[in-house]
Amino acid sequence: MKQPFDEKRIWSLSLLFSVVINLVLVVVISIYWLSFHYFPTLEEEPVIIELMEIPAPEQPASKAPLQEAEVAELSPIPEVEDKKAELPPEVESEIASEMQQKKEEVKIAKPPVDLPPAENIIGKAAPSGARDFNPGEEIDVPEDMTWQGVEAETTIKGKLEEAGTSTRLSHLAQEGLKKVESTVGETLATGELSPPTSGVEKRSPFTKRPIAVIVENAPAARPQSGLSKADIVYEILTEGGITRFLAIFHSEPAENVGPVRSARPYFVLKAAENDAIFVHSGGSVEAFTYLEMLAVDHIDEMKNFQPFWRTQDRRPPHNLYTSVASLRQEAQRLGYNKPIRAGGFLVGDLGNPGGDNAPRIEISYATDYKVEFVYLPDKNVYRRLVNGAPHVDAAGGQAIQCSTIIVQIAEHKVKDEEGRLEIRFVGEGSGWVFRDGKVAPLRWKKDDLRDKTRFYLTTGEELKINPGKVWIEVVDTRTRVVF
Repeated sequence: MKQPFDEKRIWSLSLLFSVVINLVLVVVISIYWLSFHYFPTLEEEPVIIELMEIPAPEQPASKAPLQEAEVAELSPIPEVEDKKAELPPEVESEIASEMQQKKEEVKIAKPPVDLPPAENIIGKAAPSGARDFNPGEEIDVPEDMTWQGVEAETTIKGKLEEAGTSTRLSHLAQEGLKKVESTVGETLATGELSPPTSGVEKRSPFTKRPIAVIVENAPAARPQSGLSKADIVYEILTEGGITRFLAIFHSEPAENVGPVRSARPYFVLKAAENDAIFVHSGGSVEAFTYLEMLAVDHIDEMKNFQPFWRTQDRRPPHNLYTSVASLRQEAQRLGYNKPIRAGGFLVGDLGNPGGDNAPRIEISYATDYKVEFVYLPDKNVYRRLVNGAPHVDAAGGQAIQCSTIIVQIAEHKVKDEEGRLEIRFVGEGSGWVFRDGKVAPLRWKKDDLRDKTRFYLTTGEELKINPGKVWIEVVDTRTRVVF
């Protein structure tokens, strides 16, 4: 008879067998693990423990003997007997000639400068009215003036690096480099002589570039700064019946110029005519289009803010100022300084163009923009007035005067709802010139945007001005001009 299947006993035996097997595995694994951690082999690297040494209160004296540093001794230069007296006179003369020739060969080449062509410049003048030179004369430039330009800096530095152990070449290169660095901010072209404010007999046909700054003329901006130092000043209408100035600086520096305002396209045209560096604070879309189209170098306060500052005595936007020196430094940094051919107006006698005496000129732009010029016979200049009061420069209180006044009549047209103007400067037109207390009618002509405006008398002869400053008043065909 079969015994009944004892299921409980089977499960108990299975559990016991599993426990025994697990205990055996745990013991084996434990022994194996302990053999590696508590009984290291001989190849195992020892544990390194770093101890911090606590310094003693007093530094113990060193028992090592002191050793003096070895100093190289310079042996005296052996005396060389003077054998000069033993040389024959003809040999001594030959050696002296050879040494002099080698000294003359040690020279630094003058830097190559790409100057504009010097043709058709006879009888021209700087913007200040100074005559270039007499026809047919040669210009002798002193030798020491050939280094007055940063164009030589690259050549000088290159020679300095090439000098090597040559003491003479190194000295010459260092001296030339000092001269170049001293001209930074007032860069002159190679061979240029600084332009004077009065007529001279001869002068270099190349000069530094003028700087043209937009200056505000709103009542809150008066009196302006720097206008008395400008060689040429354009006064042109903008939107709203107000006028602004384009002051062109060439012969005189101005420590304060402003308030500086935004650009308009016709100011860009006038700056391009004078090959000037255009300075402004922002501008209209058309102005930036003209700047790009005509490739005019310009300094925008919105982008190049370094040469500008704001004063505390006026509210924005009527308190933005700059200086000619800081603008020239910024132009140097931007690579705008380059030699240009001196341009400007012809200087000389007006001839006999006819006309009447005109001791006073009145131009009515708008209600708050009534301009007057009064002739001063003793000085042969015109004093400028605004709304019946003398127009003075805020920088020093100097009265604003000029030697020649040109009134250029050009058609004005309002082009949009904001009152922006379109002024026709390309083509031909009329106007007047005032100098020596007299007035003469003239014609102006500009063939295209890149051409310079030329002024002619009714006789067909090109206009000549007096040496000195020039104010150009641009008026509409409906502007009231009385003289």
